[in-house]
Amino acid sequence: MNKHVHRDVKHPTKSAPFRLINTEEASATYRRAAPWLHRLLTIGCKRDWDGFPALPKTGPAILVANHLTSFDAVIIADYILYHGRYPYFLAKSSLWHVPVLRRLLRAIDQIPVYRGTNQASDSLAEARHRLEQGKVVFIFPEGTTTRDPKEWPFSTKTGAARLAMETGAPVIPFGHWGASVICPDNAGPQKGPHLLPRHWVCFRSGEPMDLSRFGTDETDRDAVRACSTAILTGIVEQVARARGEQAPQLRWNPKVGGYVPPNQAIW
Repeated sequence: MNKHVHRDVKHPTKSAPFRLINTEEASATYRRAAPWLHRLLTIGCKRDWDGFPALPKTGPAILVANHLTSFDAVIIADYILYHGRYPYFLAKSSLWHVPVLRRLLRAIDQIPVYRGTNQASDSLAEARHRLEQGKVVFIFPEGTTTRDPKEWPFSTKTGAARLAMETGAPVIPFGHWGASVICPDNAGPQKGPHLLPRHWVCFRSGEPMDLSRFGTDETDRDAVRACSTAILTGIVEQVARARGEQAPQLRWNPKVGGYVPPNQAIW
């Protein structure tokens, strides 16, 4: 039996028509694309979703989750869209280099991240602007797909923490499991995709995190690092629920090529 598949589910999550679930304003392209994405994903996976009770019906929020594969963005978007909000992802700028994809990403107002350039801070500035508009912003705190051989969240970057500390927007963690069976482009043991039969994709979400103890000074390096660790810990807790396993005590750190305490898993 494949250990990567969530085993406890008996009945798939069934969603009402999109027009009844999500009434938030968004671009015409985004509104049209969402139900088509949902139908396409139904061909390849079975959904085990919780009700995402902490997701606000209106107003700003920062959503954070683990990053298993390059397939994550579409299944995460589907999860958020069908719980009533349009997410705006911070995504690597190289995706905008693909002509057809660039047109789509621009049409649905996603946010490019220009890593290692003098435009690197522009993405957080744009994310702040979206939050001020009452939008939902999504960030992968790890910054890339997991390097952990056991496919747990590994090390975190600090962007999500800095954005949270500066804006005060609620941070809501969730975890998912199952995508790496369909698209195993990470450090896990599976090397080829398993598309049939359809596989379960499980989502579990937590409550908004209380990060007030870290203050609002995003230039305070120690506070930012501690806040980053807390956010990733919140995600790990939800991934453990999605996997039906106990969360590990250590995190994989690619800098040392091994497991370290959570407060050392920052890169």
